[in-house]
Amino acid sequence: MRVRTVAVATALAMTALSPAAVAAAPAPNGVLFVEGDSLTVGSSSAIKANLRSEFRRITVDAQVGRNTPTGVSRLRAGRNASVWVVALGTNDAPSSTTMKRHVRTVLRRAGDRPVLWVSVWRTPAYGKVNRMLTRLDRRSAQLSVLRWDLFIKDHPRLRAGDGVHLTPAGYQVRGRMIADAVKALLAQR
Repeated sequence: MRVRTVAVATALAMTALSPAAVAAAPAPNGVLFVEGDSLTVGSSSAIKANLRSEFRRITVDAQVGRNTPTGVSRLRAGRNASVWVVALGTNDAPSSTTMKRHVRTVLRRAGDRPVLWVSVWRTPAYGKVNRMLTRLDRRSAQLSVLRWDLFIKDHPRLRAGDGVHLTPAGYQVRGRMIADAVKALLAQR
């Protein structure tokens, strides 16, 4: 069974490991590449902290104001990665047609590596983009979508004053959710 759209409850489930389980854990291998915007900048330390035991190297390439075309053009930096995470779209117009084209480009460039795509939270107009991402997820064994929009909609206290960016606690939660979704992807491979 492959990972489908990552359920919020699953993404938030944290497994407590006993000291014996931690000692028996395999050494990290593989490389993770994360491409994103300001939300990824804020979440990067939590992503790295929650995935350091799974990957020998984690590269986060994120910038405030980054749009999806720019992010897609930078994927070459992740050519040695075994998993890609794409967290873009917040700085784009809410066009499901344009985003679908970007997703297909990313999947083509990814080759056989799995891709986790983080959905977009900004305004209700992005709902059509997120529904399109979910449809693509259902059709692709390579793509998994983390429905960040569904989670953050129900947790407004984690949002900063502009309603899009996050509080420090919100960035920690987002980073942990991305890490949990990556772990779920790895478990299915």
